[in-house]
Amino acid sequence: MMKARPRMQATCSARSEFLLPLLFIAVSGLCIWQARDMSQLGAIFPVTIAVVILIAGVLRLGQLVMHGVHSNVGRERGSTPRRVLLVLAMTAWALIMPWAGFLLAGLASFVTLMLIAQHEPWTPRRLLGHLIAGAVLVAGFYGLFALLLNVPLPVGKWWMG
Repeated sequence: MMKARPRMQATCSARSEFLLPLLFIAVSGLCIWQARDMSQLGAIFPVTIAVVILIAGVLRLGQLVMHGVHSNVGRERGSTPRRVLLVLAMTAWALIMPWAGFLLAGLASFVTLMLIAQHEPWTPRRLLGHLIAGAVLVAGFYGLFALLLNVPLPVGKWWMG
């Protein structure tokens, strides 16, 4: 006799767990459709990102269908100060990027967001792991955008003199 798989718990309602991937699939399809009027070189970035989002949405829907999902009516409410700090940190990141450049602003925003999001006590190992992960992620995004997709990223006015 096969053991039943445990159902996944929704972040909020079970319906929203299905609606969000469907929304992402629809938006990515619209982006791919809109990119048909762009030049081949200009369409590389939006089509690449749209295809990744489309695949992720389809995979998430498959996961939800295979495992099932139930509503999370007794969920804990999030921290409003953390949400406000998240918005402020992302706004500061967008505003300092032209001045500091993509790499420095990306590293600073990663550290800031890491400090805002961390709920557990800091240990030297956890801190080192987060810092290494942040450096790898920011460098990876830089490589993806600047080198692979040829997206011009801000160098920073502070470094240009």
